[in-house]
Amino acid sequence: MARPSIVTKALTQAIFRIAVVSICAGAISYFYNRSAIDESVREQLLLTTEQKLQRESLPFVEIRDLEHNFLREFERRRAEPGADDALAADFDRFFVRRDDGSYVQRPGIFEGEPLADGRRFPQMSATYAPDTPPDRDVKARFALAFLLSEKYGSALGDRVFNFYGVVPEKGFPIHQSVDISKVFTYSGPDKLDLDDYEFYTRGFTATEDATIFTKIYYDYSNRSWMTTIATPGGRAADGRWTILASVDMPLFDLMQRTAEPTLHGSYSTIFTRDAEGTLVFDAAHTAAITGSAGQASIRSLGLADRYPVLTAALTTTGGVAIVTTADEIVAVGHIPGTPWALAIHYPKALMAPAILRNLMIVVLLGLATLVVEVFLLRSILQDQVARPLARLVRAAQSLGRGGGRFDRATLPPPSGDEIGTLAEAFADMTRRVDDAREQLEDRVRARTEDLEAINLRLVQLSTTDPLTGLANRRQLDVSMEAAWTAARSDGRPFALAMIDVDWFKLYNDGYGHQAGDACLGTVAARLRGAVPKGHLVARYGGEEFAVLMPDTDADAARRLCEALARSVGTPAIPHEGSPLGRVTISIGAVACGAGDCRGVDALLRAADAALYDAKAAGRDRIRVATPAADAAAA
Repeated sequence: MARPSIVTKALTQAIFRIAVVSICAGAISYFYNRSAIDESVREQLLLTTEQKLQRESLPFVEIRDLEHNFLREFERRRAEPGADDALAADFDRFFVRRDDGSYVQRPGIFEGEPLADGRRFPQMSATYAPDTPPDRDVKARFALAFLLSEKYGSALGDRVFNFYGVVPEKGFPIHQSVDISKVFTYSGPDKLDLDDYEFYTRGFTATEDATIFTKIYYDYSNRSWMTTIATPGGRAADGRWTILASVDMPLFDLMQRTAEPTLHGSYSTIFTRDAEGTLVFDAAHTAAITGSAGQASIRSLGLADRYPVLTAALTTTGGVAIVTTADEIVAVGHIPGTPWALAIHYPKALMAPAILRNLMIVVLLGLATLVVEVFLLRSILQDQVARPLARLVRAAQSLGRGGGRFDRATLPPPSGDEIGTLAEAFADMTRRVDDAREQLEDRVRARTEDLEAINLRLVQLSTTDPLTGLANRRQLDVSMEAAWTAARSDGRPFALAMIDVDWFKLYNDGYGHQAGDACLGTVAARLRGAVPKGHLVARYGGEEFAVLMPDTDADAARRLCEALARSVGTPAIPHEGSPLGRVTISIGAVACGAGDCRGVDALLRAADAALYDAKAAGRDRIRVATPAADAAAA
């Protein structure tokens, strides 16, 4: 039986050693990657949740502060000498008594018609129950609530649904787009009784002037879940509250933002920080929330895996707590200014692919190393051991046979140790070749990276506005040509909006050019954030911007223009030089269909004309035209 050669033995031992090392490296990599990914997920959850809690608290903190301002002004004005007499007189100017003994606002007030003294109160309506005939004190409080509801409600604008001040005698004036005098009645099966409303009973029976949130309820007229936020004030001598500042807050935007995953694969929930954990938003249990009229909770649904999350929400006084359940890593924290907690859930199963992917990389690297090592080792053994030994054997056999001069050329190169000399020479040669190749590759790689960076920078400079980071005029022209070509070839519509920042020269004059540049940057960021993917926002020049909207007809263009105007105005950028006191934009847009597109220049002229109409109408306006309509007007 033939004995295994030296080469075979060496290769077998090398394969065994590399396999053991690869297995150990894979095991270490698995546990290390699992720990590292788990820690990374926790850090991301902690940071993301803290940021989201602060963002979501802003509108609620604003409403709470506004209600406190309302109550402070209410008490201050009541304390002014002669205030009650003047306010009682205003009551008679503002309201009329119905046959059933209730009071509502005078006809025309809601529509904005002026009173005899010239005052106007558009979108203000009121109702006062017939239960308690109003005396001088009630009239003064109700009239003042009317005045302040109009003041603070109009200040909020479209950011909330309404604003109203409630008196305990079951009456309230309200600032909103619906006239409640035409909605509520005090007779029949649908009669209004404020005792049936949570905000009224809790607000006027509260022992402290803390802001309360009602349980969520579904408002079918607005097709949105809502909560009422109310703060009592104006404590009387007998300890009763005399006024309740209230806002009905739609939760559609909050729920929509919560439904969007903050981390890939994660999902969010909102629940009340009470013993039951009443659900405010949970996409997986929407049917239960709707079916229970907003009463479904973590405990009523038996969500045992959420109990640790509820406990953490109740016991954590500040910041964010990380809770680990059997299947999830959950970050939970209190939304400041609300009774709610926000939880971001990250399923542990999402970590498995990353861990296995890293493990697979280690295994593949081990296998590749094994193949390369075996190939190199076999080559080295053949060159440095097997062949020199074979030459020595042949030389010895030749010498033993005799028959001529010994050919020294059959021996390995002469040295103190032939095999060692050969190995040293081969290693030295290999080392020089490898060093030379690596140096050459490093130089080529560095030069290539420099050229790519320069080319990328040149492309960016040629297509990007340096101040705002938006596309520049050149990029806009290229994109418009492409959109026009598409419209001609396949009939797809597109639209163009020209946008001008109103009274911007006055802004520069009043705040300075650096502030003006910062304002343009803010406007650009809000425009970019408001357009869908695939739309192009460009700086056209100066304070003028353009938005190219592919696959967009006139109606869709108008909706997007309205969204752009809201985005720039929210939150408001102060502008003392503007009659509106804030930065606004005028928008002129034109939509181009398959048969009415006459070229890029015509489209620009139509959009400019629409923008001119918007500015001529008083600024802070939107005008949408079509090329056909523009041509007819011309």
